[in-house]
Amino acid sequence: MSNFVDHTAELDKDGEDVDSRGSDYDLDQSENRADNRQSRRRDGSDNDSGDDSSEEDDDDDEEEMAKVRDGFIVDDDEEEDISDGERERRRRRRRKRRRREQAENGVEESTEPHHREDDELDEDDLDLVMENSGMKRVADEPSSKRLKRLDGLVDMFSDEEKEEEEAQAPRRGLLDEFDGFIEDDEFSDDQGQEDLAASKAASAGARGARAQIPGVDEEQLGEFFEIFGDGEEYLWALEAEEAEGGEESDEERPATELKDVFEPSELIERMLTDEDNAIRAKDEPERFQIMYKGFGTYVLSDEEYELKENWIVREMATRKSEWINSHVKLEEHLNRAIKKVLEFIVKNELEVPFIWQHRRDYLVYEIKRDGTTAAAASDEYSAQPLLNQEDLWAILQLDVKFHSIIEKKHSVEKLYKALAVNDSTLEEFVSHADSLQDYQDCWDYLQFKYSSKIKDLTAIGSTNGRGEDGNETNDIHTSVKRPNSRFASFERIRAGKLYNLVRAFGITAEQFGVNFEEDSKLNFTEDPPEFPLDLADRFVQPDPDTLDPPLYSESEAAFTAAKDMLAEEIYHDLRVRNLLRKKIIRALVRLNIHATEKGRKTIDETHQFYHFKYARNLEIPDILNDPETFLEILQAESQGMVDVRFKLFKFDDFFSKVLEHFLSDNVSDIATAWNQERRKVLRAAMNRLVLLMCREIREDLRTQCQTAIALECRRALLTRLDQAPYKPVGFELGTTPRVLTISNGMGDVGKDAVVCVFVDDQGRVLETGKLGDPRDETFRTSLEEFVQKHKPDVIGMSGFTVRASRLRKDLMDAIASANLTVSSEDDGSDQLIDLVWVNDEIARLYQNAPRAAKEFTEMAPVARYCVALARYMQSPLLEYAAMGNDIVSIEFHRLQALLPQELLREMLDTAFIDIVNTVGVEINEAIRVPYVANLLQYVGGLGPRKASGMLKAIAAGSNGNLNDRYELVTKNIAGKNIFMNCASFLRIPWDEQDSNSAYRNADTAEILDSTRIHPEDYELARKMAADALELDEEDLVDLENQGGVVMRLMDDDPEKLNELILEEYAEELLKNFNQRKRATLEMIKDELQRHYGELRHEFAELSSEAVFAMLTGETPQTLREGMVVPVNIRKVADRYLLARLSCGIDGNVQAMMMTSRTDMPYPAALFYFGQTLRAVVKSVNYETFQVELSLIEEDVEEGLKRPVLPWTSEVLPPEKWDDVEEERDRIRFAVKREAERRAARVIKHRLFRAFDAKQAEEYLAPMQRGDLVIRPSSRGFDHIAITWKVADGVYQHVAVLELEKDNDYSLGRALMIGDIKYSDLDELIFMHIQAMARKVEEMMNSEKFQNGTQEDVEKWLTTYTEANPRRSNYAFCLDRKNPGYFSLCFKAGLNSKVVVWPVKVIPNGYQMMKAVYPDVQQLCNGFKTMYASKSQQFKRY
Repeated sequence: MSNFVDHTAELDKDGEDVDSRGSDYDLDQSENRADNRQSRRRDGSDNDSGDDSSEEDDDDDEEEMAKVRDGFIVDDDEEEDISDGERERRRRRRRKRRRREQAENGVEESTEPHHREDDELDEDDLDLVMENSGMKRVADEPSSKRLKRLDGLVDMFSDEEKEEEEAQAPRRGLLDEFDGFIEDDEFSDDQGQEDLAASKAASAGARGARAQIPGVDEEQLGEFFEIFGDGEEYLWALEAEEAEGGEESDEERPATELKDVFEPSELIERMLTDEDNAIRAKDEPERFQIMYKGFGTYVLSDEEYELKENWIVREMATRKSEWINSHVKLEEHLNRAIKKVLEFIVKNELEVPFIWQHRRDYLVYEIKRDGTTAAAASDEYSAQPLLNQEDLWAILQLDVKFHSIIEKKHSVEKLYKALAVNDSTLEEFVSHADSLQDYQDCWDYLQFKYSSKIKDLTAIGSTNGRGEDGNETNDIHTSVKRPNSRFASFERIRAGKLYNLVRAFGITAEQFGVNFEEDSKLNFTEDPPEFPLDLADRFVQPDPDTLDPPLYSESEAAFTAAKDMLAEEIYHDLRVRNLLRKKIIRALVRLNIHATEKGRKTIDETHQFYHFKYARNLEIPDILNDPETFLEILQAESQGMVDVRFKLFKFDDFFSKVLEHFLSDNVSDIATAWNQERRKVLRAAMNRLVLLMCREIREDLRTQCQTAIALECRRALLTRLDQAPYKPVGFELGTTPRVLTISNGMGDVGKDAVVCVFVDDQGRVLETGKLGDPRDETFRTSLEEFVQKHKPDVIGMSGFTVRASRLRKDLMDAIASANLTVSSEDDGSDQLIDLVWVNDEIARLYQNAPRAAKEFTEMAPVARYCVALARYMQSPLLEYAAMGNDIVSIEFHRLQALLPQELLREMLDTAFIDIVNTVGVEINEAIRVPYVANLLQYVGGLGPRKASGMLKAIAAGSNGNLNDRYELVTKNIAGKNIFMNCASFLRIPWDEQDSNSAYRNADTAEILDSTRIHPEDYELARKMAADALELDEEDLVDLENQGGVVMRLMDDDPEKLNELILEEYAEELLKNFNQRKRATLEMIKDELQRHYGELRHEFAELSSEAVFAMLTGETPQTLREGMVVPVNIRKVADRYLLARLSCGIDGNVQAMMMTSRTDMPYPAALFYFGQTLRAVVKSVNYETFQVELSLIEEDVEEGLKRPVLPWTSEVLPPEKWDDVEEERDRIRFAVKREAERRAARVIKHRLFRAFDAKQAEEYLAPMQRGDLVIRPSSRGFDHIAITWKVADGVYQHVAVLELEKDNDYSLGRALMIGDIKYSDLDELIFMHIQAMARKVEEMMNSEKFQNGTQEDVEKWLTTYTEANPRRSNYAFCLDRKNPGYFSLCFKAGLNSKVVVWPVKVIPNGYQMMKAVYPDVQQLCNGFKTMYASKSQQFKRY
């Protein structure tokens, strides 16, 4: 229908529709048109408000909108049914709309007669004109169909919009079809169309913007604009402003960058900073850029490069001194190889992997045999390696280190040039300086000697630090730092007359340096005519010429300042420092270790630091040969346990010899006085120099020892990475197996399930499951079904505890009973499937890692653990690489925590780089699989930044793959240098191509891309293939395509390459191209015969010791014969005990190893379930996870006296160990430690006090008789002591033996005093201590008891017998020397001696002469009877 003619369609000059784009474009254009219609409707509604027929128009609009909503489209036939009134109403609306547009365009109606209402062409007029002109109307259907596709947008616009669109359609169609038909009086058609389009676009933009006010519906918005207007009357001003500054604003407005969106920390983490992008873009290996980014100068002059070569050769000679000593004749070849490697790194920008793989000929010394034959080249080739991969990395690190030296050298030269002075001493020293310390000495020398000039330079720099443009300049004034403030006083001395007092010492620091360097007194010391202080008096007076006050008012202070000045000059003298550092200090320095008070207490014989606690006089070679010990020493120092002291061996002898070059030879009182002062000066200077040199040596030793341990970590990781996937039975090495892994987690039966996971040879997890309880038959059935279903090549297992070893036994039984086998690909024979222990150090970290949770969200941690185990068996390299920065969480060395994290990561990265470039990376698989993409950053020339950029660039290509290696360059994925470094390590497997037509089709991929052969050697490989096939040039015509001749060789027989004499090839290449390619030819031959053959070692199965350590945490060092360990009794039998160690393994105690006691009736009398005891390890069975133990008391005691340490260290010789200090400390702390141990024990009882005997007596002194305290015993942890008050000043200490103790600090379940056994403390106190106290009380209340000492009682008895000569008497008194005893004193007559019998107080009685009496009366009667009996016996004799 005509109302829906597409008013956007225009005809070009040929009459074809310009708008021929697809539906998406139509949709966008329709949306724009709808916005324009909406804007026009609102303008029209304002103008129609004054029209009398507006109400009628609204009704018509609603009716028309209803038709549109119902989906009706008016066709041309239906147009005839429209009434004249309806047609007239539409004509009026069109006229109103036209007037509005004219007003917007600034066109007066009266000036445009061709737009008069009378001249308006309606629909009928248009048809008539076209019919008379012989033209046909443009079909309405396409436009109608496009509008039908906009049904989803219909609801966004009002009814009136659609009606106006319908009304405008004929007019637009007329303008489109009759473009140029009506002539314009005032402006051209083109200009009018452009103005009209611009006006409509502006109007549409404004109205479209206001149409999208949230929260306001269409009707409310219309009412708002009717009242307030839409602001378009000011649009002309805004458009003018935009026209003036629009273009400039767009150009000046900065583009949005990543740093405007992301936080800086996030950009750094994702490597998206400007610096990272610059690294990606630069055609230089990423690792080189990172290593050298801190240096301002990377390109060296020829002189500096030669200096670097010589310096690195010397450093490498030191590192390879042992190798050189055993290969003296090859030293020159080694030096050439080092220089050649340096050339590859510096001048060719080749990384270590490329040098090792493709420049191997320069790293070996080829041994040529006499008399070559026609045999295969491999039989004639023999070479002695000169450098290994570690050496290559060392050369690279030394190159980086040398650049720091050059940076310091340039700083010194720059400062010296800025000072504009002539200093022959400095110039001579700089000419042969070759270390960072040398240039630091030069820097210190300049800072000290020319401090005033440097101060002036810095002042100039602070005022002129910016150029004319306001930017900072690179002038020396801005880079020189202000000299040390302590030089200010020396500068004042140097500038004043006090410096004459310094010269009065008769020899300068420079003159002394010459004497010291030449070890001869070339410069003699002259003595002044006055004594030192007398001469100093002259310099404390004001200057008579200038009347300036002196620097010092006292002669002593002035002379001290002069001495300090001379000592400072000696300290900064270049010759003195150089000679001390390079020829004296390192030979004389010694390291002494002194334990602090904390260390003396903490470091005992069982401590890991004890092996160096009393170390003395350690030399530098001793430290370098045992780097672990030095790092432990520094660790102990950081913990405050030891003091590390460097000193010079026989320093006094050394100082006396040096002093000869400084003192005067004159003999006089004045000379003696000056020599005494010179001695003090030199002593002060030497003390500071020695301190400086020792500090440097300490840091140098720290660096070397850390590097040595980091190298050990690298080697440990290399061993782990250098493993091919587990080799299935009958398959080639390198084949990826199908793996079933099983684990029972913690192994708690009934709680922890036995989980299994199957991973296919593509690395996909196909199924997880649970096998059930190993004790049930369903366990074997489930395992058999799982194996039969997936056909794994191997079963791997691991766990967290020793219980995994029991699961292994169950699995072995299940495999054997179900006859679970795998078939060999070689002979088809069957054998039981292998059950392999798998190293789980990665799996333990992976199971709870975020990447595991992201990858396997629904899996339990044990299942993820099994996935990691399976992946480890399929590729240890991929599993370690996937850990990323978490790789440092794995322990490669027991001291790796003492290393700087950056150093450790760098060393571990070198291990990854070596192995990854040996294995290669399938680049197209890396694009698809992020797990494989982790390896790409370790490829030569790349890094994490360039690797990610390469993957994105390839993925964005035409097919998302890399078809051949040359596309890296042709598609601008990598630059020339990066291509050279990485090309041969990026694999494009040939089996992905059509091998039958590969060499016939030039467009297919290159077969050599699937080998280790570098593209630079492709022609050489093709030449070798052609020679092996004996093809001439005519035969090669049909094989000109890439890889053609190589493919023919593959189809024929690659073994023909063995017939080539590669030696002749190598000679021709060396002769014609000066290229050494002998080793490369061998590599090419191997690769042509076996593309990217597996070079890694076979998968290493864990040893029994390794499995033991994995499941128990104990190594052969931490659990071995002779160690004393705590054990818990789990079973008590008549002939043996079963015990369990803390690590979970079982221990067996044979009957003869239970105890040395002979009175044990049976084991249960001494041992019970759950009892904790100390035992000695007799043997360890790592395969069965069992140990043999001994509980014999003497064995345990001996083991405690001579503990077996869990680490081994070399025993230092006597001259390097302080035995005297060790013995003194042992004696001093033995008693103190024992007291501390006793005091540390606590018994839960109201009468317990942590007292010793003396403290207990002092505590009981004010208390009543019979009071007591319980305290620790000096006899050890199997005893306690009870101290009770017998009488004032008399205290008895009772030892109580504890039996059936759970541990040292617990109270025994049985307590024994002598032969009497008690069940607890309260029973013992009541039945024993209090019972004795009652007997003491009974005795002291007896009439026969005498207070006082035994001497007092004897005097009383003597007095009594003197008064009664015929009578005898007796009395009891306290035995104060033996608490708990009474003394029975008696005298038979005047002439008899006083006899004393001891009476022991026992519970509930007294004991005298082995007889026991229950009370005092019977004791007295017993005494009389016993005395009478003895008297009768005496009379008989």
